[in-house]
Amino acid sequence: MKTNRRDFLKGMAAVPFLGYFAVGAKGNITTELERIQNDYLSTLKIDHLSAPEDKLRPPTGNNSNVVRFGVIGNGWRGDQLLNSMGFVSSKYVEDNTINGKYTKRLQDLLDEEDLYVDFAGVCDTFDAHAKRGYEISLNKVRRGGDKREHRPAKVFPTYREMIASDEIDAVIIATPDHTHARIAIDAAKAGKHVYLEKPMTHTIEEALELREVIKSTGVIFQLGHENRQQMSFKIANELYRKGALGVVSLVQTYTNKNDLNGAWIRTREFDHLGNPDTINWKEFLGKAPWVEFDPKRYFNWQRYSDYGTGVTGNDFTHKYDCVNQVLELGIPDTVVALGGQYYYKGHGDMPDLFSAIFTYPERGLTMTYDSTLKSGIYRQSHILGSEVTMDIDNAIMMYKDTYSERYKEHAISSDDPMYYYEPCADVDAISSATAKTYLKSGYGPTYIDGKVIDATFLHLKEWIDAIRGFGTTSCGIDVGFEEAVTFNLANLAYEHRRPVHWDKVNEKVIIE
Repeated sequence: MKTNRRDFLKGMAAVPFLGYFAVGAKGNITTELERIQNDYLSTLKIDHLSAPEDKLRPPTGNNSNVVRFGVIGNGWRGDQLLNSMGFVSSKYVEDNTINGKYTKRLQDLLDEEDLYVDFAGVCDTFDAHAKRGYEISLNKVRRGGDKREHRPAKVFPTYREMIASDEIDAVIIATPDHTHARIAIDAAKAGKHVYLEKPMTHTIEEALELREVIKSTGVIFQLGHENRQQMSFKIANELYRKGALGVVSLVQTYTNKNDLNGAWIRTREFDHLGNPDTINWKEFLGKAPWVEFDPKRYFNWQRYSDYGTGVTGNDFTHKYDCVNQVLELGIPDTVVALGGQYYYKGHGDMPDLFSAIFTYPERGLTMTYDSTLKSGIYRQSHILGSEVTMDIDNAIMMYKDTYSERYKEHAISSDDPMYYYEPCADVDAISSATAKTYLKSGYGPTYIDGKVIDATFLHLKEWIDAIRGFGTTSCGIDVGFEEAVTFNLANLAYEHRRPVHWDKVNEKVIIE
């Protein structure tokens, strides 16, 4: 039976080098990683890997080129993005202060680079969310010892007033999926740079329109797949390009969750505040079909296809983008999908079991996706090559194929890892299946330039740097288009219970 990562770590607990990977013991990691990686590369017949040598981009901001940004949609994800931009609430500071000292979590956030940005505006269809954003802007505890005077964020009634304002240079969009495209399109047309949370769009038609607008306006666009900053995926791509995996024929991806939050069924402390007087229901619906005000739909919008994109848009998009980084797959030729809503009946129309197959005949490759919201067993993605199998998330484990030609002289059991990479904090102690999936899948910290650092911060910094003319974004409109088309093909296959094809020449969907 093949060794999994948890068993591997337990079995190697006494080996000295693993001590260097423990939380708070990063001082010798660079030297030790170099030695271990050299041993691995010799086995893999690779002279050198350049990805681990990536450096943090130098600071590009100063008092003369401050970027003024607004947040459109300040729910839980909006708060997280504000934290990564360097703006935290007074409650967050209070919760992370013990005996007059900041916790390591808060101190690490404050020690990261000051991006020289102003949180200039916020809007949300729920008054409580907008108010919380405003209160965050008042807090004086900021990153990098920032002592600049910041005016409070202006609360805009809707996103349209925000993007019309001369006081806003860029927007972060973290709204329900069905509004992503419209807001991003309008913002780009107004000349505002766009950071858009995944999934990129609700439909393929929206993806086509958004791509055209972003390219025609020239604004800087970043899709919120922060896993683009994960070192494990950069290394995996280089290993693939240098032939370490051989011919890849199959990719297996998964999402497992087993709690109400993971199924997007929420009860929040402020839900009782949600009523027609505090929620702009018409603005929330946008172009979705009209229904009377329903707080269940509002707070659990991911469970309704009118607003959300199901497990494919919420979860598969992460898995797909990670694999797309490694193998540069692009859009599949054909997709089939099955599933159903068996457990959370009465909560929208989203399936809680979902399986899909994506075929790439020109690559001789198939990708599968399996999702359940009734099991919390974590599973890494598997990339099956003719020479090795790669298990990958924020870590990499590679196993020699029994019939490998490239490595046949190496007496390595196919049950034992022949390559291992994981220089990040261990998250095995986290009990929530949802949290564990989030962190292990590549959405937490990464290791770069001798530092363990928040991947979301790096992704936002990349966007801000690009706005200032330094570098480009790694998750721009073209890879975002690939993501949007791919997961929407799966949703169409599920809806129609038929194979769905992508005509790449005419960029059209064909349903059998």
